[in-house]
Amino acid sequence: MTPMEKAIIEKLGENGPCSLDDIVKALSNSSWGEVFLAVDRMSRDGRLVLHQNNYSAYQISLGSQFRPPQRLVNQVRQWET
Repeated sequence: MTPMEKAIIEKLGENGPCSLDDIVKALSNSSWGEVFLAVDRMSRDGRLVLHQNNYSAYQISLGSQFRPPQRLVNQVRQWET
């Protein structure tokens, strides 16, 4: 895993699904092209999932191998309330 890929996974793990622009802004030391290439590579191998919101906007989320099991998500939600 490249440092760029690790940074993207960490960003999505901390903040949840977001747009490509949000990821580019968070990784301000990297170019849009570098981030796009990493997202493209990771979406092709299943580490990321892209959901088309409209004609040109996509939401990026972690693939199932990086998402916590639903039971853990539910436990955390219970603790927060």
